[in-house]
Amino acid sequence: MSVTVIRNLAKAPDAKTIADVAKVGRYFRHPDSARIVYPTIVQQPLGTLPAGKNLRVAIVGAGAAGIAALNELSRMVNDTTGTVNVSLYESDPDSFLFDLARGLTVKGKKAGRVLAVQSDDRTVYEVGAMRFPESAGLTWQYAQRVFGAAAKVQVFPNPGKIATEFVFGHRADRYKGDAWQDPDSPTRAVRDLVSSRLVGDGVPALLPIGPRTPLDVIRILTTDTSSDALLQEIDRDWKRFIADNDGTTLEGAVRTIIREYGASLPALPGLSPDDTENYYVELFARFGFGTGGFKSLFGISIVEMMRLVLWDYSNEYTLPVVENVDFIRQLYTTTLASAPANKFSVAPIHGRVSDVFHRKVSGANTAVVAHYAPGGDKLLDQSFDYVILALPHEQLIGLVTRAGYATQPSASVTFGDQTMGLEGRAFTDVLPPLLLSTTSDIPNARAVTAISMLRMVRSSKIFGTISNADLANLPMLTLPDGVSEPIKAVVSDSGLATSYIVPSSISADYSSVLASYTWDDDSTRLQRDFGAYPQNPPASAGESDANGMFTRMINRADKDIKFPGEDVYKRWWFVDILKKIQVQNRFVFDWTTNGSAGGFKLDLSGDHYQSNFCFRYHTHAQHPELDSRFFIASDSFSHLGGWLEGAFMSSVNAVAGLVLSANGGNAASLNSEAAKVFTTLESVVYTAPPTPPAGRSDLVRLSPNDPLMRAFREIFAMYGPTMKTLFSERLGDGVMSTTDFRISVDRIPHADGDRVAIELSGRFEPFDA
Repeated sequence: MSVTVIRNLAKAPDAKTIADVAKVGRYFRHPDSARIVYPTIVQQPLGTLPAGKNLRVAIVGAGAAGIAALNELSRMVNDTTGTVNVSLYESDPDSFLFDLARGLTVKGKKAGRVLAVQSDDRTVYEVGAMRFPESAGLTWQYAQRVFGAAAKVQVFPNPGKIATEFVFGHRADRYKGDAWQDPDSPTRAVRDLVSSRLVGDGVPALLPIGPRTPLDVIRILTTDTSSDALLQEIDRDWKRFIADNDGTTLEGAVRTIIREYGASLPALPGLSPDDTENYYVELFARFGFGTGGFKSLFGISIVEMMRLVLWDYSNEYTLPVVENVDFIRQLYTTTLASAPANKFSVAPIHGRVSDVFHRKVSGANTAVVAHYAPGGDKLLDQSFDYVILALPHEQLIGLVTRAGYATQPSASVTFGDQTMGLEGRAFTDVLPPLLLSTTSDIPNARAVTAISMLRMVRSSKIFGTISNADLANLPMLTLPDGVSEPIKAVVSDSGLATSYIVPSSISADYSSVLASYTWDDDSTRLQRDFGAYPQNPPASAGESDANGMFTRMINRADKDIKFPGEDVYKRWWFVDILKKIQVQNRFVFDWTTNGSAGGFKLDLSGDHYQSNFCFRYHTHAQHPELDSRFFIASDSFSHLGGWLEGAFMSSVNAVAGLVLSANGGNAASLNSEAAKVFTTLESVVYTAPPTPPAGRSDLVRLSPNDPLMRAFREIFAMYGPTMKTLFSERLGDGVMSTTDFRISVDRIPHADGDRVAIELSGRFEPFDA
């Protein structure tokens, strides 16, 4: 679940099977990990586990990240490894692990935030993980693993991909892709202007990424022919883009585009120039690129929006399942069926984890998980070799704080929820779970504060079931080829935000209606109408149930609209559709009051740095001297704003970290692509540079922010590995002396601007590698 950013609505869907979609997303990279192709990593086992070494592993959380981590662990178990015994903790009684009931219920239909509700065997409401973009290459690798390459997929009926109506103020537009009932619509004009200037499509980009337009960067990130040297440039330019633009909001960028380039937009009679600018800013805010507006998200950083734009997905699909939780359920059962039973075991534990921490035992760290059984007050604990914490940040933060941040074992720490009247117990020789330093408590605290500062976007969904017979007289959009198509998606300013009519996955006679899908401020405006949290299944005709919610929602939408091609105002047809939604199956869900404290993650200005730190947390495994045994995995710890893809990427990072740690930091234990999650990402463990030799104190006094020194650091950070490779190939093992050393600097005239030539010359000093 996340905000949908489809820049090119006119791109025709061409995928019929999972293999087709997997091919589209096969080489998609993300700017924050530009040199890593995650779909390639999982083409083979992530690495090798130590021969003959038995491992006890805990995974806390049986959502997408937890089950993917379980799957990747199982694929490395073979005849040469020891046994791997996994304890899988899950607190949600509605998890697929514990219940398979049917009806208007979530029982057995949850896997973390992948959540379905079945409506009386008529249709399914996909509350979480509703659609899957073609660019989510890692997700489609797992889908292929579960369902097979030949399994059929269907295009998800996003607004703009099907006939859609947009209502804003005094008018309505109808469109599909680039086919508009009113080709001269101001809505279409402002969408095209903002889109072209954001990506640099045929015009200079408002915010280039280094010397390239975002459209150029998209092409580099999505092809298999991009060299590592080119991807290093993208990595460098993206980091600079973040530093330069993270303080700019999406609203600020949109307003700048309209202010500087809006002269081409249609005139708006009766409005002053200032009000015309404001109108167009608000118009784009409600419409976006055609799949739903960003008004409630206008405060996010333009860096976050650019991240979504660079992901460049044009089509989204549904999976070949009745309900999407089957994807995670079948990934779990496939894992159990394919792993060697005598070497790999999984023990699901229904319980709420209260604390996790390290204990120093016989000179080595062990990872401890403390939990309560359902309805129990006794604190239970187990020790493991490694623990993967596969929980959203809001659920995780309470587990990792009670141990403190000490660098040396604490004599005694009491764990458990004593303030809630439950048993607590003291443990000795305790270290924090997120252990990044044994000399300073600040890095250990930094790991926890980074998690605590992540932000979730509020999100609400309001569902109902409708008979297809009641959809027989929908208004039509006539396309350029003369074919007419019924309107089955609505984007509006009436408090509903975005509405979808989705064919049932279990009955040809019914459809589900996602009557309202709102984010952040739009969800907040609905809050007064919600009853029980986080979900509102109907109970009675009272004001606090979903029926009362629907009644008030319909009342807000009951208004007159001027329809395309007509000069008179008429009552909005969509209100009649909402009235026909079956009373007994109305369902409301508010993600903010769920344990995840929101539907999906989008960064405000400054949030990138916390997200990026969490995404790189696994890199502590490069430092075996820490003996740090915990890893984190969740879409919360990715850069993708809540998609399953981010959860899967973080689980790959976590399992790769576990493999590296289990092998004592030996990078050769990982496959060549998996090794890049360490070699191309900056470590979260800071290693201070060596003290310069005597007589070079002037270098120390140079400001670390000196522009030239910063440029030198970037040169060697980006090209140092390449220079080392060339050095070794041509000279063999050795170093260049820094004492017997000469340097020359020249300025060379050039038509595009003078260039700098620097020659470094030092005595070659061989050494035995």
